[in-house]
Amino acid sequence: MTERAERGTSWISVVLGWLAALGTALILSGIVGAIVGTIFAALGISGGATGGAISGLVGVLVTLLIAFFIGGYAAGRMASRQGVKHGLLVPLLALVVTIVLALIGAAVGASFIDQLSGVTLPGPASKAAQQVPQLGLGAILSASGILALLFPFIGGALGGARGARVGQRRP
Repeated sequence: MTERAERGTSWISVVLGWLAALGTALILSGIVGAIVGTIFAALGISGGATGGAISGLVGVLVTLLIAFFIGGYAAGRMASRQGVKHGLLVPLLALVVTIVLALIGAAVGASFIDQLSGVTLPGPASKAAQQVPQLGLGAILSASGILALLFPFIGGALGGARGARVGQRRP
């Protein structure tokens, strides 16, 4: 194999790893959410909106970590070289596609958002929304967003490293 081929990026591996991560996330999202909710309920961690938000965040983070571990593993295994690089490119590709789709959606769906301006919450839901403390909401959302961006890259790097290491073994 030439030196250039060893240093190159296998974009087919990255795209297929991204598709593997998407499929895994789709399958795991409901399963992990149910498991985390059951564990939190068994431990007695409740508290209305706060307990549901925490269990939802934990479920999303676990799902992202596992899904991108599998996606990074697939990319690293197919490339069988530079697994961490290929594993990190999987969540990077997912982030770029998400940003592009959000920009397209913002450009196309601007009129759709205007039609939702008259929607109000039903009585019980609006009372519950008013009871949620708003003081630390910005910090909580910022930390949640950072974790949701960080976990796919951690999972992708770990999966890519594992996939490349397995791919280098010869029987």
